[in-house]
Amino acid sequence: MSTSIPDVFVVGSGPTGLVTALTLAQNGVTVRIIEKLPHFPFGQRGSGVMPRTLEVYHFLGILDDVKRRGILMPDLLQYENGEPDERTARLLGQDAACEILREHLKKHGVEVELSTELCYLEQTDDGVTATIKNTRSGKETLKAVHVKYLVGADGARGVTRKLLDLSLLGETEEKFRILIGEVEAFGINDKNWHKFGGMPFDSAMLCPTDRTAKEGIFSLTCTGPELDFKRGAEDHDYLRQFALSVAQLPELKIGEIETIVDYRPNIRIVSTFQVGRVFVAGGCVLINSLFTKFNLAWKLALASKGLATSSLLETYSTERMPVITEMLQRTTAIVSKLTSDDEGMKTRIKTFPRPVHLKQLGVNYRWSSIVIDDQQQDFRPNGHTGVAEPASAYIVEEGGRLHGGDRAHDATGLIDIKTKDITRLFNVFGTDHHTILLFCDSAVMTPYSSILQLLQRYRKGLIQSAVICKDPSTVTALVGSADFVLHDRDGHAYAAYDPNLTSCSVAIVRPDGVVGALVRGLDGVERYFSRILAA
Repeated sequence: MSTSIPDVFVVGSGPTGLVTALTLAQNGVTVRIIEKLPHFPFGQRGSGVMPRTLEVYHFLGILDDVKRRGILMPDLLQYENGEPDERTARLLGQDAACEILREHLKKHGVEVELSTELCYLEQTDDGVTATIKNTRSGKETLKAVHVKYLVGADGARGVTRKLLDLSLLGETEEKFRILIGEVEAFGINDKNWHKFGGMPFDSAMLCPTDRTAKEGIFSLTCTGPELDFKRGAEDHDYLRQFALSVAQLPELKIGEIETIVDYRPNIRIVSTFQVGRVFVAGGCVLINSLFTKFNLAWKLALASKGLATSSLLETYSTERMPVITEMLQRTTAIVSKLTSDDEGMKTRIKTFPRPVHLKQLGVNYRWSSIVIDDQQQDFRPNGHTGVAEPASAYIVEEGGRLHGGDRAHDATGLIDIKTKDITRLFNVFGTDHHTILLFCDSAVMTPYSSILQLLQRYRKGLIQSAVICKDPSTVTALVGSADFVLHDRDGHAYAAYDPNLTSCSVAIVRPDGVVGALVRGLDGVERYFSRILAA
């Protein structure tokens, strides 16, 4: 545990709090993270890891650990009357993901403080005073901690939202209700995701986990009109018999049920994600998405260091609110379709549909006030805010060009002129710096030299520069002043970022892996950073 006075206080040690804390720590920001529970939660919960989440794990430097611990998404086996009918991501339980994040936090001297909870908070112009209660020693002790900012990652039922008096707008979806937990299972292979029955009728699923090969532990999901959810959550024998009756598979045996949770989706959202110097994230804003805290953390890091513009933190709410609102609308529609009782449901459910946009690769902030795109003239104006907004915050047009505000694309096969190593853009991006990509397709080096000289005005380490070239012989003059000079041997970077390059095209990638700007020349670079960094 860090003994220094923290810049940021994080309440809650789920994925939201841990990703926020790790990103801040990687930015050199002192952070303290507390958890009111006496021990870390155990169980899979959400185990599916989406492609965009894997990208975030890459930026955080934990992807290799996730790959070692997680398992590949298994093929689905649909059973009809006890007979399998095979149909053709990566899985990692929340407990395992949190363990990996905690281990990486320890490398920065930060450990989660258990049996410690937030009781009160008071705000002033220069910080937040949090009163915390600790019960680790068996007796209660109260202590006041003064910090610059506080992040509430303790869920919708947590104390942070209540202390801020933030109301939840929306409803709980009662039609979609499932029991999910971890069980011992025998008599089925550990290579497939086994599905028996299907919504809206009685159904059960057994999915391999990272513990299946060694311990025989599967993730169990049960639902249906004949399931007594309250009894199933408390009576393991009853739940075991329900799953076996749905499966109708004589060789299937279910042993110990380790954990079970009664889950109903809350289609609700708070009205704002920020009150002064206190922010809510994760379950508090009702989306268990790495991008919400990833969006906040880099901005909070700059603000903690006194480097951010006064309005930068406000973009946390303005960027994430449209995304989350649309996500709730789309997932609500999916839930409604899954719980429909019309005659065509039996046929549709067998296909186990998963819309491609749920991979979250199309999430964008094209309308954001801090995003610049010199080609962006195709969005309709928003009369309320005076800024532009896209038709969707969750989906980008297929085959369209990259825009400012979109997810930054990777490009492989890049040859580092300085080291001769083969690398990729995702290895150049990072959580603690902006990356400027200078696409040099001209014999005139003056515009590029001017931009590299401009970067010397900013604090060292805040911005990394990468010159991208088709012909290494044309950029010799820039090798000494750029952090990276990369030969785009296969043309992947040029194709991804600007296939119609003109003179001095520049892409600026934010620490959260979003394209902050697509501009041309020195003026565009200065305009972008004037919106991000304090003068």
